[in-house]
Amino acid sequence: MDKLFANKWFVRFLSLAFAVMLYLIVNMDPTVNNAGVGPDGEDQTYTIEDVNITPEYNEEEYAVTNMTENADVTLSGSQTAIMLFRLSRSDSYELYLDMQNLGAGTHNVQVSHRDFPTDLEVTPSPEYATVTLEEREETTFPLETQILNEEQNEEFSFGNPTVSPEEVTVSGAGTVIEQIDRVVAQVDVSEADGDINGNFPIVALDAEGNELDVNTEPQEASVELSADAPSKEVPVNVERTGSLNTGAAISEVIASDEEVTIYGSEEAVQNTDSINAALDLNEVDESGTYELDVQLPEGIQRTNPEELSASVTVAGEEQATLENVPISIVNLPSGASTSWVAPSSGQMDVQIYGEAGALEGVSAEDITLEALWSGSGSSNEESYTLPVEASGPEGIQVSPARDDVEVSLQQEENDEETEEETEPESEAPDEEQNENTDDPEESGQNDGDGDSSGQDDDPTEDTDNGSGSDEQDTETDPQTDTGDTEEDGAGDTEETPAENEEEVPAEENNETDEEQQ
Repeated sequence: MDKLFANKWFVRFLSLAFAVMLYLIVNMDPTVNNAGVGPDGEDQTYTIEDVNITPEYNEEEYAVTNMTENADVTLSGSQTAIMLFRLSRSDSYELYLDMQNLGAGTHNVQVSHRDFPTDLEVTPSPEYATVTLEEREETTFPLETQILNEEQNEEFSFGNPTVSPEEVTVSGAGTVIEQIDRVVAQVDVSEADGDINGNFPIVALDAEGNELDVNTEPQEASVELSADAPSKEVPVNVERTGSLNTGAAISEVIASDEEVTIYGSEEAVQNTDSINAALDLNEVDESGTYELDVQLPEGIQRTNPEELSASVTVAGEEQATLENVPISIVNLPSGASTSWVAPSSGQMDVQIYGEAGALEGVSAEDITLEALWSGSGSSNEESYTLPVEASGPEGIQVSPARDDVEVSLQQEENDEETEEETEPESEAPDEEQNENTDDPEESGQNDGDGDSSGQDDDPTEDTDNGSGSDEQDTETDPQTDTGDTEEDGAGDTEETPAENEEEVPAEENNETDEEQQ
């Protein structure tokens, strides 16, 4: 680095870069009102906004109740002077009101300035400020404690405050003193995690809780608050999650604490009777001490102790086979029945696992196998595949011979619909035979009127009229067949057409004999 600065060309280049940068800063700033950089050298302006105005008055006798607090300042001068002012980043300048010789009342005072560069012209806006002075009064108030944001702290409630000093002296304008409702030390407890002991600011408040502009002596107070969190002792339930490695079983789990103290909202504490702590069996590979995952109910903030562990004893595992455990189907649609496809017996063998001695006395009646009907597929499918869930006594692992089963669905409503559809068809032969009974009479009358075409069209009719028994035999056979095909739905309807047809040939024979005569 020293070699670079020893090189005069490097120093010249660096100086040129700084000069260009400063030029760009001055000419690209939007707050600068450039009058132009021309050969005539006109001035430029630069505006500073919202500069605080400081009142200067006799504070022992008077108090300010109303005044203009800010003003904008416009600086005018050469480009170089404004650039140097901006680069100096100085905050030593100020605006003030000289009211040392003014008494109580409302005054219009010129805004003065100091500590600005002498080569810049300074113009405040506004140039005059309105100020009201009142005679200062002084009085004593008892000091209270105001607890802020207690609702944000769900863990603790705070009480029994102790504050020092017990009284404070307040001074200010008489009209402001009259508005004081109380003087308090404000304590924010939103992030407190226990008892509070410290110094906190003192403020004067009106009846609506608004802070008033007065002076207090002292300005801070020492406050102590005790934190009281709703709590109670509850038992710990150790829950097991995950699964052990094959060939291992847990013979004993002992929690480090049988009971813990819970802290939280009053409602949550009242509604909580125990705390669950989960033991992840996936992490257990041998006997030892393992951390428990404490599961806090809603509204419970913490426990004491906050961390729990458990001593786990791992022993060898036994296994056994239970045969012909029945399978039940759950969530089956209403009005439906099933028949087993696989396994056809509706039963299944299962393997059970547990620690030594735990399998004694466990039978098929203690095991539950449920095939879960999901409603997938359609009723026309030949079979459905249903997943199987197995469960057994606590501490016993159950493994069924297969993970799913196959069943066929039978809708009981199908048989009823079939019977309803068959009954209307059984009535058809009666109506058809009644119509056939009337047709021969109409045919005979038409023949009697001398319509010869009717006889020529059906020459076999005369032959049949001569033999009523032949016609009866011929027409009865089809009706008998119809009755056979609809025997289930029609019942005794096959006898009715036969009786009607026995009478039809006799009427036809009488009418035919009259026509021939």
